[in-house]
Amino acid sequence: MPPISMKKILIAILIILALSRLDHIIKLIRQLYEFFCGWLEPLRNTPPPGRVALAALLLALIYISIYQIVYERMKKR
Repeated sequence: MPPISMKKILIAILIILALSRLDHIIKLIRQLYEFFCGWLEPLRNTPPPGRVALAALLLALIYISIYQIVYERMKKR
């Protein structure tokens, strides 16, 4: 009989805990969604060129942030 892996046991426990608190997780996701909807609300009131510029800046910020995270992790190896 193969030995029981502690890693698999911990993962199973984490999954069970996450499922038992699924209502709290859904509530958190809903609050984050509402936060971002409220945060991006001014985009609806701007003229189209302004929307394009703001959306491009937001996407550039996200891209640069992800790039920096990946670059730092690759640099540590």
